[in-house]
Amino acid sequence: TDACMRFSEGEGTPSNEDYFEAAYGLTIVNLGMEDKVLDYHDTLLRVRDVCLLTGPNWLNDAILGFYFSFLQKDKYASLRRSVSFVDASVSFLVANVAEGDVAGILEPLGLQSRQIVLFSVSNNEDVEVPEGGSHWSLLVFRKGERGGMDTFEHYDSAGAVNERAASGLVAAVAPHLCNSRRHKFTSSPAATPRQDNGHDCGLYVLAVADAVCSAHELSQSGNVDEESTLTRKLGKITPEFIADFRLELLDLVEELSSGMDTGTSTTLDTASSLEHCEYIA
Repeated sequence: TDACMRFSEGEGTPSNEDYFEAAYGLTIVNLGMEDKVLDYHDTLLRVRDVCLLTGPNWLNDAILGFYFSFLQKDKYASLRRSVSFVDASVSFLVANVAEGDVAGILEPLGLQSRQIVLFSVSNNEDVEVPEGGSHWSLLVFRKGERGGMDTFEHYDSAGAVNERAASGLVAAVAPHLCNSRRHKFTSSPAATPRQDNGHDCGLYVLAVADAVCSAHELSQSGNVDEESTLTRKLGKITPEFIADFRLELLDLVEELSSGMDTGTSTTLDTASSLEHCEYIA
C-alpha cells in the first residue's frame, strides 16, 4: 500500500455519543466521545481515541503516545537510562521549527545521554494541522559504541512513503544527538515488516518499537547479539500478529483503566462486545 488511510469526522470515525455505550456494553449512559477513559502518566485517552482500536482504523497520536509511555515507564522501565521515546507532537514540532529552536525542545528530554531514541514519524506537511498526515513510521537513533558511527534506522511498513519526513527529522535532530557530524541513515532495513492494508501503520510503529526495546534489553542482560535478535523479532511481526496486537492494546487500556477513577461507576468492558463494535458512518 502507498499510505495508510486516515479517518476524519464523517469519514468513518465515531461521531455518535451513544456509539461507545452500544459497542462496549457499558452500564452507564451519555458517555460522549470526549469523555476520559484513561489518564496514564502524561497521556490522556478519550473515548474517541480508544474507539480507533476496535476496528480497522488508522491510529492517532494519542494512542501512539500512550503505548510509547507504557513501554518507557512500565514494560521497559529497566531501560530508562539508555532508551527514550519522542512522541508524535514533539517529532512534528522539532521537524518544523527554526533550527535555532530545536535545542530548546530537545535538551530538557535528556536525549544526549541515551543509547537509543525512538521517534514516531508522520508525513504531515501542514504546520497548521498538527494532527494531520496519513501515515506513521518509526525512526530509531542508535549511538555508536566505542567511537563507532551513530546511526538512524527508518522503519516504514509501507516502503518509502515517509522517507522524506524521516530525512527531515534526522537533519533536525542529528546535530543534537550525534557525537560528530558523520552519521548513517538506513531507510527501511531489510527486516522491516510490511503492512498489507491501508490502516495498520501505527500498529507497526508500536510493534517495531517494542521489538527494538526487547532486543536491546536482552542484549544488556545476557550474551545475546542485539542485531540478530531484533531481526528475528521483526520477522514475527506479520499481518496476523498485528491483528492480535490491536486487540491486546485494547485489553491493555481496559486493564489500566480498571484501576482509574473516571468519575463513573464502571470501566471498559471489551470482552463481550468487540464483535458488535462497528463505526457509525
